[in-house]
Amino acid sequence: MVVHQVTVRYSDGTHRQMPVTSDQTILEAAEEHGVAIVNECQSGICGTCVATCALGDYEMGRTEGLSDVERDERKVLTCQTFTESDCLIELQYPADDNAARLVTGTGVVASVEHVSASTVLLRVDVSSMADALVYQAGQFAQLKVPDTTSWRNYSYAHPADGRSEVEFIVRLLPEGVMSDYLRDRAKPGDRIAVRGSKGSFHLRQVVRPVVLVAGGTGLSAILAMAEELAANADGGTSGLPVHLLYGVTAVEELCKLDELESLTRRVPGLQVRTIVARADENWDGPVGFVTDLLDDDILNGGDADLYLCGPSAMIEATRSWLDDHDAQRAGLYYEKFVSSGAARRCIPPFLDYADLDLPRLRERGRGTAVVIGGSITGITAAKMLTETFDHVIVLEKDGPHTRREGRPGAAQGWHLHHLLTAGQLELERFLPGIVDDMVREGAFKVDMAAQYRIRLGGAWKKPGTSDIQIVCAGRPLLEWCIRRRLDGNPRISFRYESEVVDLVYDRDGNAVIGVALANPDAGPADPALEIVAAEFVVDASGKNTRVPEFLDRIGIGAPEQEQDIINCFYSTMQHRVPPDRQWQDKVMVICYAYRPYEDTYAAQYYVDSSRTLLSTSLVAYNCYSPPRTEREFREFADLMPSPVIGENIDGLEAASPIYNFRYPNMLRLHYEKKRNLPRGLVAVGDSFTSADPVSGLGMTLALKGVRELQLSLAKYGPGHPDLPRRYYRAISKLADTAWFVIREQNLRFPWIKDVGKKRPFYFGVLTWYMDRLLELVHDDLDAYRQFLAVVHLVKPPSALMTPRVAGRVIGKWARTRLSGQQTLIARNYANRSGPPQEVSTRSEIIEAATHTEMFTH
Repeated sequence: MVVHQVTVRYSDGTHRQMPVTSDQTILEAAEEHGVAIVNECQSGICGTCVATCALGDYEMGRTEGLSDVERDERKVLTCQTFTESDCLIELQYPADDNAARLVTGTGVVASVEHVSASTVLLRVDVSSMADALVYQAGQFAQLKVPDTTSWRNYSYAHPADGRSEVEFIVRLLPEGVMSDYLRDRAKPGDRIAVRGSKGSFHLRQVVRPVVLVAGGTGLSAILAMAEELAANADGGTSGLPVHLLYGVTAVEELCKLDELESLTRRVPGLQVRTIVARADENWDGPVGFVTDLLDDDILNGGDADLYLCGPSAMIEATRSWLDDHDAQRAGLYYEKFVSSGAARRCIPPFLDYADLDLPRLRERGRGTAVVIGGSITGITAAKMLTETFDHVIVLEKDGPHTRREGRPGAAQGWHLHHLLTAGQLELERFLPGIVDDMVREGAFKVDMAAQYRIRLGGAWKKPGTSDIQIVCAGRPLLEWCIRRRLDGNPRISFRYESEVVDLVYDRDGNAVIGVALANPDAGPADPALEIVAAEFVVDASGKNTRVPEFLDRIGIGAPEQEQDIINCFYSTMQHRVPPDRQWQDKVMVICYAYRPYEDTYAAQYYVDSSRTLLSTSLVAYNCYSPPRTEREFREFADLMPSPVIGENIDGLEAASPIYNFRYPNMLRLHYEKKRNLPRGLVAVGDSFTSADPVSGLGMTLALKGVRELQLSLAKYGPGHPDLPRRYYRAISKLADTAWFVIREQNLRFPWIKDVGKKRPFYFGVLTWYMDRLLELVHDDLDAYRQFLAVVHLVKPPSALMTPRVAGRVIGKWARTRLSGQQTLIARNYANRSGPPQEVSTRSEIIEAATHTEMFTH
């Protein structure tokens, strides 16, 4: 195997060198060798692991977290980059203060206790390590097998309580480098490299009944959680019941039974139940799988939080049990055991048309629609398509996500999401009562004027009232509420872990008649690709869509691409809020950036209507160095437009890790300009156009696109050659409006690529007018209501330039100037370089309004 040497250089000049094999990503090698690189999703989406390859050759896979310009500048996502030579990687943050929150050092084996032929208790003395291991119960450490280069992950079997020895419950495999070491040659005194701590699996605040489920050596993490509950003064349970379910294959694998018995005395309300899969004369307890211990009483009718640690089969069986018993409201947190080993490069073969019977595929696909992508847009489109097609198949790269939880393919899911009024109207059209469902599950639906505190133009807007209702919640809640509406629909089927690698194209009919899926588990005699025939294909796979690549491959050609490089970095963290600090007069605080003088934005909001978790999203433009620790997150908050953001989280307990997500560019694919569009294929949502996420327009634009597709299908039918062109013309008008509004703000930044070419001649006047409008809405409630209606896509931007509104805007400005005072914005930014330039002629305002009308009718 080819090995390359990679040097990682940090911003403080520190260097680290490591070997990287040909089948490892740079990030995989960094984690193996203890080289700190900040990372999050490890799937090429969030962009957190961005770096620059200053020297060397490489191959990069999925790169949604980078723009084309950044790729040209040799920016890489280390989680997707394979080396093809020795390389120099540069990071824009220092190596100090634990860049990736890892402690590394050498421990000493204290004891190796063989519980059974397949289970070992390993204790490691870490008292000589320079830095103490810090972790939450449920997290894991990585141990390097002595005399090898291999690292293995093991959960701590106890909380971080300052003890000199850490303990792990380890399963011995028939073959494995760590298993062989522990079985054959491990002895007290052996030196063993340790690094930690990692993992997002940890105990949350107990607010409802808790069920802890351990499979085999998964007891390690579960035991640590139970011990953490016992360490709290009241048992940490707030008087709520706790069940610990423990299952093993054979009776001899049972361990820590005395400790479990002790826990029942120390944790109020704790009940422990144990089950063995294989019957044995030495076991008189229940026989079966750990899921056999689940019942509705333990789950409190679904109103409970479950923590699972064990083999993949146990995790999936538990998820299936919850689905079968309609326990969707149960919170689910888990750590799944997976096999060790680096990810392999997988290059699927091209579709060979010589092997295809196109007439048969056309016939087989009649009445079937395929949706690429199981996002909010994709599943809503699937519901709409059942009006036209007998069967709709949703193809999703992620694993099953039928529950209220985050997923790797939606790295942005931990950050703020808004469903604007126009989006609510469209969603209700497809799924009547869905907004009420969301509210029942904890989403807020509030009067934005009354319940949001918004900083505009450097000042806080006074609250008022309006008829603009906004829905806000975490994405997992919104997506789950929509997804469960499709459960049981016999006309919709979901296929997970399904990657579309090509389109099936009928050249004679200029029609897409299906898609090709990768078959990564194919054996020598199996086909490398699976064909899914369809009469109609909807691309809802998002910004990272490969459909333009497929169109290029089949000779249609990719659509013209337009983008604005904004380098927008989100960083989100949740904190627990005690009752005495819960807001009662608001649910959201937003600090908008006044461009170009401010390049940061912040939003704070309650995750749900319990008001117990406050989510803080910090955003910076043109950013490559996200916060990595709680301290850095708090320092990042100080960079926001108002100190209120940092003050709101001072003294609060962290309830989550830091979630980072990078949004490199606004991207638009101009399908409406193509003249040779194939029948049976359309794109919707971010697969067609994406917007600056700070605008909050994404979901609403996508849902309005699904509505336009519904109208086009009803008017033309799925096979009509004019449908794609007519549909794209309709949604391009929506994109024109959104981009016009967002660009008026973003093109104020001088560092935007080609900003001079992109700004129309009238934008200077328009910018002046929009600034004066922001000043007006601070004092004029009617103008603020109009402003909110435009923001929510209920009214076009031209509604802000009617003679009535324009008269108020100019009148307020004129009165301010005649009084000898500065305008609000000029006053707030008087000490900034290059203050806003004011313009005075009404004719220029009218000219700007005229150009705006072009984009809104």
